[in-house]
Amino acid sequence: MSAERQATEAWSRIEGWLRQYAPASHAALLPGASEDEILAVEEAYGMRMPEGLRTLWKLTGGCGEGFAGVFFRNYDLVPLGKGVEFHRGQMRFQQEAGDDIDGIPRWRPDWIPVFSNSRDSQAFVRYLDCESGLLYSWDRYGMNNYGTEKEELDSVSTYLEEVADSLESPALAVRDSPGLIDGYLVWESRAHVHPDTWRPFPA
Repeated sequence: MSAERQATEAWSRIEGWLRQYAPASHAALLPGASEDEILAVEEAYGMRMPEGLRTLWKLTGGCGEGFAGVFFRNYDLVPLGKGVEFHRGQMRFQQEAGDDIDGIPRWRPDWIPVFSNSRDSQAFVRYLDCESGLLYSWDRYGMNNYGTEKEELDSVSTYLEEVADSLESPALAVRDSPGLIDGYLVWESRAHVHPDTWRPFPA
């Protein structure tokens, strides 16, 4: 299956689940980006994005004001413009500071921020390494699992499939399990923030 078809089918399953069970999260989703908008972002990055990411951007632009919490650990899709801003800041820091003490780059030109814990403040990020096509974790406190085996490594398309599988079959979820608070999807990894109101799905 092509990355485009894989991402499209997985996102359709995710969106359908949100519409039925987490309408507040579904309502927070933005419409997809146009081809012209994606081309402008690719020009800003200086490269064409992998098809799985381009497809996801065409399906949704992330969340609007507020919170949707669609992805594991209640991450959301980084809005396209904010991703470019973040990338530029990280590249400036890389040029000024160089690699970290373990020789891992602080940031590279082909690392594209895709998911984060906040649409406005990217303290915790899953970025796409366009060379390998794999997602890695990064945070502002210096943790970067690039080139390690700290967690599962996915493409954008396989990551979306696992999110969809975990929503539809919570009993089989390996990485994170879904729950609900007032119509919002809240994954188990964030349940401790609202211990009195979080309810696992299905209840």
